[in-house]
Amino acid sequence: MRIKWQDVALTVALLFFGLVGTRFAARFQGAENLDVLAYLLIAVAASGLLFRSVRPLWTFGITITAVAVYLAMGYPFGPILMSGVAAMYAMAAYSTIELTAGCALLYALVILPWWHDSLTSWVTWSASWTLLPAAAGVLMKLRRRSVVDAREHAVVSERLRLAQEVHDVVGHGLSVIAMQAGVALYVLDKDPAKARASLEAIRDTSKEALDGLRSELDTLRGSAPLRPSISLADIPALATRMREAGLEVSVELDEVELPDNHQLAVYRIVQESLTNVLRHSSPGVTASVRVYTVRGSLVVEVADTGTPGAFLEGHGITGMRSRAEALGGTLEVDGSHGFKVTARIPLPP
Repeated sequence: MRIKWQDVALTVALLFFGLVGTRFAARFQGAENLDVLAYLLIAVAASGLLFRSVRPLWTFGITITAVAVYLAMGYPFGPILMSGVAAMYAMAAYSTIELTAGCALLYALVILPWWHDSLTSWVTWSASWTLLPAAAGVLMKLRRRSVVDAREHAVVSERLRLAQEVHDVVGHGLSVIAMQAGVALYVLDKDPAKARASLEAIRDTSKEALDGLRSELDTLRGSAPLRPSISLADIPALATRMREAGLEVSVELDEVELPDNHQLAVYRIVQESLTNVLRHSSPGVTASVRVYTVRGSLVVEVADTGTPGAFLEGHGITGMRSRAEALGGTLEVDGSHGFKVTARIPLPP
């Protein structure tokens, strides 16, 4: 159990206010000078706030018991009641709502036997001195919870983003490497030059995948550059690597100015789509990539000439759809004529 410095500061403030202010409260009510026991009870009531954030029920029990004894001894109403207000706030902020409601009722009943005014004024006092601090404590607890939830949501979102980036970078690289390795093994004895070219492609693809993975790890450590290095201008080079791996790809790109996050999303969608074609298509299948604008939207189309058929959405398609939707767009997949991925993303203003 670790007492926070804020709790110590609050206790000291309530202790000072109680010891100094009670004398003036007694004079105002025409009461006699207070004795040592009264000041001791004031100190005990304030001291209960030391445990408010670690043991709120202890705080309530110590403080309200001191208040009850203080009033039972016939001492005048005074600053000691502020310790009760702080105890109610602590219960609401650090305990359950049900327990807080029970403690609020108990605190009001503790005051009732020594209340010298009408029952209506007691109800008003109870609402002001018990319900209001309890409501404030509940609101503060909800605010803290919302802040924690927002932080957790941000952490989960960042983890999912990193997982998607790693999936796209490493998955693409491994698919190209596997294809090139197969080509190299097939032509190793017949065409050493072709085998050498495949091995060079494996080397280059491995380096690119490692660089991408290193970049994501740097992002995780907080040392990555703020601006992504991938853009639409890298799509032709991506198509070239696909051709070297055995997939014929045609590319049509419109010149359009886009923010970095849009360019990265478009590149990853094209990359994942072509990786799926390379991974699942049969020999002889070709693919086409088109990126153009129409009616205020950026359209990304990746289609192949494979055999029509049913398909299941895996992590790749789910990730592409998430990228498009994160920018306010949509992604559709059609397997009725080969395989076609179409993403529509609104152009930024």
